Amino acid sequence: MEAAGIRCCYHGWLFDVQGHCLEQPCEPGGGKRADKARQPWYPVQELYGLIWAYMGPPGKKPVLPRYECLDVLDVGEFLEADDSSIGGGGPPIIPCNWLQHYENLVDPFHVVILHATFSGTQFVPQMAVMPEVTWETQPQSVRTISIRKLPDGKTLRRISEAGLPTLRVIPSPKLGRFGRVESLGWVLPMDDHSFRIYVVGRVREKGELSRMRTRMNGKLWEEMSEAEHQQYPNDVEAMVSQGVIAKHSEERLVSSDRGIAMLRRLLREQLQALEEGRDPAGVSFDHNAAPVQFTAGNFLLD
Repeated sequence: MEAAGIRCCYHGWLFDVQGHCLEQPCEPGGGKRADKARQPWYPVQELYGLIWAYMGPPGKKPVLPRYECLDVLDVGEFLEADDSSIGGGGPPIIPCNWLQHYENLVDPFHVVILHATFSGTQFVPQMAVMPEVTWETQPQSVRTISIRKLPDGKTLRRISEAGLPTLRVIPSPKLGRFGRVESLGWVLPMDDHSFRIYVVGRVREKGELSRMRTRMNGKLWEEMSEAEHQQYPNDVEAMVSQGVIAKHSEERLVSSDRGIAMLRRLLREQLQALEEGRDPAGVSFDHNAAPVQFTAGNFLLD
């Protein structure tokens, strides 16, 4: 890296931030035809501790959206970013199609079975209570509302969302603090067979976000043996065991899968919009647009 751009370590060619070749030191005169060479380039922007690249047509570059839950900080809070795929229940790069995780976001029942029964209490005892669930399609998400009647007579109202285009809007299942959702996760497809999750959250202590990773038998996923993975399965085992791309043709959807059906319908509507030359939901060109606001969170009611 240099002030003017990136220099190749092989023959010293220097390219600026828009891919133009500025210097060819091995060529006569420093490269009299350097201006004929150009590398692919993409505009980038820093936001929330992450670097974002736009890879679409230059004339259709939208505004990078902002989010209320990350813009508005409570007293003592600051933002922290993490690239270890928090919420994936496994390694940083998860070897299956991203949709298998994204659909997991609207399946609250697996929390009771996988996270609170099969593998013991992965989060907190309240998550073991079978919820009453409803789903709602929003302009930019499918919202899951889970109501749990707790043994102490109180009610836990938990709202989570699968946001467009690939957003995890999931309040902490460990119930550390009640109120609005603390973090957002971007499910990034790396190819058809793998993905990674980047998370940004409001924290009060450095390292708080990474401590959200689940420990099974006192260990992080990568510290466990194969026998322990079988004994204490997590999301990654459930997702990857479906195959690198799950075959929807062999599914048996039931009433508890209603949120998945609604999410697939919302995604198909966005594909239809693109085919018709329209912009999908969530795309904005208004630099003065208000931050996107979600209703997700954990709320304890008397």
